[in-house]
Amino acid sequence: MALEILQKKIRFCILDGDKTNFAFTNKEGEHKIDLPKSLKTEAETYEWVKNEFNRIFDKYGPFEHMAIKQNENVPTRYSSVKPVMFLDCIATLVSIENNTPFSSNLYTNIGTKSKEVVSFVESHTQKTNVHWDSQIADAVAAAIKNLN
Repeated sequence: MALEILQKKIRFCILDGDKTNFAFTNKEGEHKIDLPKSLKTEAETYEWVKNEFNRIFDKYGPFEHMAIKQNENVPTRYSSVKPVMFLDCIATLVSIENNTPFSSNLYTNIGTKSKEVVSFVESHTQKTNVHWDSQIADAVAAAIKNLN
């Protein structure tokens, strides 16, 4: 399982198999979660997101590994990175609570670049019918990197 976490949405994929033979099992199902606009405080957001990560683990797990594709090329001011950084930490804690190994991934250790991630993923698996973009491709690339 792999995640691409953004300020207003979460993209996730579940791959089943190994590096040479795998299936993108939620390709035609749920793979995009929009954060509700009704969330007004950080505490509300963190609680809601934690519940969503728990729901994903309960519904689709157990997982052999959880990978997070880290955001790159963003301003390094704390106020810019804090929202996503905290959500990444919540995902990591849920992974730990579920006894699931986890990793954090950048394009360099995945073996691609931001401008090439979509074609990289499309060369390994079929794209989704809806919501296909570089964000879900980031999650799939991180998941592929962490297959055994």
